[in-house]
Amino acid sequence: MKVSKRDILLLVAFIGILAAVCSYLFVFQPTMEKTEALVQENQQLTERIVDLQNKSANRDSYESQTAQMNQRIEEIYQLFPVDVREEDAVLLAINQELLSPMEVESITIDALLEVPLVEASDPNMPDATYEIDEVEAIEDDLGTQEAPTPESGDTQGAAGVNPFSLMNRKATINYGVSYDGLKRSVKNICMQTDRMVIDNLSVVYDEQTGLLKGTTTVNMYCVPNQEGKEYEEPDFGGVLLGTDNIFGTRVIRSEGSLPDLEDGEEGAEGEEGGADENEAAE
Repeated sequence: MKVSKRDILLLVAFIGILAAVCSYLFVFQPTMEKTEALVQENQQLTERIVDLQNKSANRDSYESQTAQMNQRIEEIYQLFPVDVREEDAVLLAINQELLSPMEVESITIDALLEVPLVEASDPNMPDATYEIDEVEAIEDDLGTQEAPTPESGDTQGAAGVNPFSLMNRKATINYGVSYDGLKRSVKNICMQTDRMVIDNLSVVYDEQTGLLKGTTTVNMYCVPNQEGKEYEEPDFGGVLLGTDNIFGTRVIRSEGSLPDLEDGEEGAEGEEGGADENEAAE
């Protein structure tokens, strides 16, 4: 079978068109897509490099601001005592009773607990993303990478964990008080040097006494493990001993001539009593 020259030309043209289409679909188009993707990726990387270079240029400013914030954090920690014990809550109730004045009926003291911290986010502030690995890579390329040195004012420690934690002890005081005394009691709590806050306050009118029956819950805060700071025991020197016999026991005749108990005398009498008992045993 003879093939005419015209058929040969048509076949060659068809093969050429097919080769062009295949080249476009399987070679040119994928190459263009990869090229566009690389261009976009290079543009993003260029913008990121510029941003990281700007951050690297402002590194001293960031470190200075970080040191200032660490110093400010330590100053805030210094406002808190290192511990809040039961005797602190008792002394607060005594001060409330004397300064308001009020009749404290009972006080409930809870255990010392850690305060959970909730990070508050500002919706108006944009999210900041810091890519440390990429910053270090850029600094290595620029020759500005330096080994980090621990700062004396760094409160995060070597492990990067904050050693301080905010603790809270809750004290609930039940009392009877007048209206003016209630206002003075609130003012007295607000004027305390130790860090505390009124968590709850509720009062009702008592028709029998004409006073207000109230309950105040106070959160007393502390930050343990502060370096160079120790717990200061409360001073009970001005607190009078009770004179009522709350147990209703009878008084022994020999007790009538004894002096009132004071600090130091009770321990001395206890030692003398122990010595007498030892001599009697011998």
